[in-house]
Amino acid sequence: MKAILTKEYGNADVLKLAEIDKPIIGDGEVLIQVISTSVNPMEWKVRNGEMKMMTGKTPPEILGSDFSGIVSKIGSSITGFKKGDEVYGMTDGLKGGAYAEYLKINEDMFAIKPGNLSFDEAASLPMVAQTAYQALVHKAQVKKGDHILINGCTGGVGSVAVQIAKALGCTVTGVCSTKNIEFAKSLGADHIIDYKKDDLLENENSYDSIFDTIGNHSFAEFKKTLKAGGVCVTTSPTIPAMLFGSVLNLFRSKKAKIIMVASSKQDLDAIRTMFQNAQIKPQIAHTFPIEEIKDAHNLSEKGRVVGKIVLKIQ
Repeated sequence: MKAILTKEYGNADVLKLAEIDKPIIGDGEVLIQVISTSVNPMEWKVRNGEMKMMTGKTPPEILGSDFSGIVSKIGSSITGFKKGDEVYGMTDGLKGGAYAEYLKINEDMFAIKPGNLSFDEAASLPMVAQTAYQALVHKAQVKKGDHILINGCTGGVGSVAVQIAKALGCTVTGVCSTKNIEFAKSLGADHIIDYKKDDLLENENSYDSIFDTIGNHSFAEFKKTLKAGGVCVTTSPTIPAMLFGSVLNLFRSKKAKIIMVASSKQDLDAIRTMFQNAQIKPQIAHTFPIEEIKDAHNLSEKGRVVGKIVLKIQ
C-alpha cells in the first residue's frame, strides 16, 4: 500500500511517500481503506519533535489522525460493522497511522460516516469536532441558554465549536481577527470580539463557560469574565495546570479544565446526527493529494488557516 513515512524528526522534508505492506488485523480490529485524511497541528508538532517527550526517540512511522473511508476487513469478534460500511474516525494523535491507504483500528474509535457528507468533508471532522464536542458537552457541560465565549472561533476547532454551541441552544461570543469577522458571523456567532481592536477580558462576569482554543491567556486572566460557577476549558494547558488543576478546582467556584481529545464512537454518532440535521457544516480551507503532503504541512505550520486542510489518499 501507499503511505507517507516519517523516519526521523525534522521539517516537512522528512515526509516520504513509499510502498509498504498492508496492516494485519487481529480479532478485535478493523481494516479501513482510507479515502481521505487531514492535517492537524498535532501531526506537524509530532513530526518536528515538539512532542518528543511523549513519542520517544523516533516519531511514529506513519503520522495522521483523522480519516474517512470504507471498511475493508473485520476481525472475527467485530459485530458493529461490516465490510463496505462508509466510516469516519480518529486514531491516537501520538501514534498516527492515517497517512496511508489502509489503517487498522479498534471498533470503538470510529463510527458510520454522516451520509450527507463527502469523504473529504468527513475526514476534516473527527479531531476538531470531537475536541469541540467533548470540551463543551463533557467538560463545560453547557446547557441551553448559556452564554459561551470561544477564543479562536474561526480556526479548525473553534469553527466547529461555534456551530455545536449554537446547536445546543447557547449564545456565542466569538473572538477572531478583523478579516475573519464575516466568517465568524456565518458560523452563527451572536457577538464578535475583534482581538486586534478590543480587549476580550473586559466583560466581567459575562460568560457561563469559556472555550479557549488558542492558549494566549491564562485562567487567571479569563476567570474574571466568568460568572460564578463558570468553567474555562482550554486546549493548551500549562504544566502547572496539568499537574495541579484538578486539585485547585476543589477550592474554587470558577473551574479550569483541560481537554485532551480521545476518539469515541458515541461522540462521533452524536456529531453525525448534528451534521445530518444541518446544524453543523464542515469548513475545508484547502485540499491536497497525498503526494503533496509537504505543502500541506508547510501551509498548516504557517497558521491562520481558516478551516481544515484535507489530504486525498485514494
